[in-house]
Amino acid sequence: MRSEYPPVGSLLLAFRGLARAVAAVLRDPETKALPVVAGALLLTGTIFYWRSEGWTIIQALYFSVVTLTTVGYGDFTPTSAGTQIFTIIYIFTGLGVFVALLASVAAQYIAQKTEGGSPGERLRARRHRGRTN
Repeated sequence: MRSEYPPVGSLLLAFRGLARAVAAVLRDPETKALPVVAGALLLTGTIFYWRSEGWTIIQALYFSVVTLTTVGYGDFTPTSAGTQIFTIIYIFTGLGVFVALLASVAAQYIAQKTEGGSPGERLRARRHRGRTN
């Protein structure tokens, strides 16, 4: 009987590919600032909501992530006009940054997948390059 879940190895390889794509984004001079800007936006939102709404740090971080990823569960909402205005600006600013970051990671991931065939072929090519150098 076949399992309906993929093997753990496939999942680990996918996460490895994702980590390599993120590393490539950090190395690329055109995109290396995006993760830093995204992190700064999350930090700014977390501190703002923590201080102005009285939420815990975890609640403020959760709300910042949910807001910037446009999930918007609705379990936390800004209560004053000031925090609502901040949230509007925060969404318009942060959405563009997060879309650009995710698009860059996706482009790197796809480029890595299309550059060298199967994982076994890429491994054999790396081993061959190691012997010739």
